[in-house]
Amino acid sequence: MMNDTLDKIRRKEAKVNETLKHTRYDWLKNSDDLPDRERDRLLSVKSLDLQTSHAYHFKIALQRLWKVNVSVAESYLRKWISWGSRSRMPDIIKLGKTMKRHIDGILEAILTGINSAVVEGLNNKIRTAFKRSYGFKTQEYRDTIIYLVAGDLSLPTIN
Repeated sequence: MMNDTLDKIRRKEAKVNETLKHTRYDWLKNSDDLPDRERDRLLSVKSLDLQTSHAYHFKIALQRLWKVNVSVAESYLRKWISWGSRSRMPDIIKLGKTMKRHIDGILEAILTGINSAVVEGLNNKIRTAFKRSYGFKTQEYRDTIIYLVAGDLSLPTIN
């Protein structure tokens, strides 16, 4: 959600500021993953007094939430939401309100360390099984393919 918000702010600002053209992925990637050329471009644009730059600072601060100690995560998140609500940036304020509504789920995800990666991977396997099952005559065949692909079954082999 933070990346979407940041990109929305960048798009609005890019309409009036040519400097932000062709910098979309510089803002959205993790700064550690940027090649030198893109990192230099981001650093030069980030130092300008732009709303996109301010929104980027919110993104960096929010990324730190996943690295802080679990015992201080709630206070850190509440401070971030408070900071966002005073930002005078409507998109960040809206994001802060959304996070406030879902604060329990966010904190639970931090506490348990569980994310949606496993579910997303399983979803991709099921979509692939659906594609492979086109042409089968019954729904039962399709369901069998899904169980075989996504169920991680160990089938007996003939020796």
